[in-house]
Amino acid sequence: MNKPAALGIDLGGTKTLCVLVDENCRPLKSIKFKTAPEEGCDEFTKNLLNATKSLQKSAEIKKHKLVTIGIGCAGLVDQKKLSIVKSPNLLCLENYPIGKYLQKEHNTEVTIGNDVQAGIYGEFKHGAAVGYKNVLGVFFGTGVGGAAIINGRLYSGSSSMGGQVGGILAQPIGGREAALSHGIVDRIASKASIASEALVMAVKDWAPYLHNKVGTDLAQITWGVLKRAIQHGDHRIEEMLRARMRVVGIALSNIINFLNPDMLVIGGGLAMEMPELVHTELETGLREYLIPEVSEVLKVRLAQLKGDAVALGAASQAWEKWQKHH
Repeated sequence: MNKPAALGIDLGGTKTLCVLVDENCRPLKSIKFKTAPEEGCDEFTKNLLNATKSLQKSAEIKKHKLVTIGIGCAGLVDQKKLSIVKSPNLLCLENYPIGKYLQKEHNTEVTIGNDVQAGIYGEFKHGAAVGYKNVLGVFFGTGVGGAAIINGRLYSGSSSMGGQVGGILAQPIGGREAALSHGIVDRIASKASIASEALVMAVKDWAPYLHNKVGTDLAQITWGVLKRAIQHGDHRIEEMLRARMRVVGIALSNIINFLNPDMLVIGGGLAMEMPELVHTELETGLREYLIPEVSEVLKVRLAQLKGDAVALGAASQAWEKWQKHH
């Protein structure tokens, strides 16, 4: 008899990662492809189903049977309709019934949730936060996302958006419109915001290495490109990143003081590329404003699962739901 297997899907604004796992959530095989929302829903659906069908065949070869699929998606999702409701980085996929496509193709159960919530759940079950009951996570990617584990359970909130730290107000000067344009955490530390500021520095020749590499093409600026620019002497970019991470830490002190968690987990592409910079500056800004009793118990750690956190967390959530009924 074939052993059961699950599929975890990390659907992000830049890439989509599909990971096949066994009953202990150990990865068996993975496929990654560019999400490319600008190419439209039909192209995305084709790429997604090609990946999932390939992994299902791999499961059969390994004497496993795919029984459930978990999806972690950037933005707001409808867990009953198994659809993407709203996603600022996936505009063409809004109201997209991703779960129904997968159910029809694979005849399996499907669950869907927010990607950062899935990511922190993955770290809680298999990574940096194993053994801790109260955990806050912040992930720096295309945007800035957050999630919380409270008393050992994922906190999703009334509209499934609980823990989203990207909307925390860090700079209230200028009123609501100004705050939404540059005063919230997402506008301070998202890839779009940081890349735009770095490009201004490059054009002004304050970051000559970056200017030489990308010219004026914003789309070419990735976390890896910024890391290499710093390594090649673009000190203004390093100063900008350190300052922004410290501001994020200060902003997070409000919610850390409120929740009094055991741990803060830092993840996402920026933390993967520049772990020391992000960890040091964020924790410095954070601890400066923490209540002593809160700071004493708080551990600040980098995510261990790195690029697999969301997919493994989504797979874990799918497993738990499937096991309740089998």
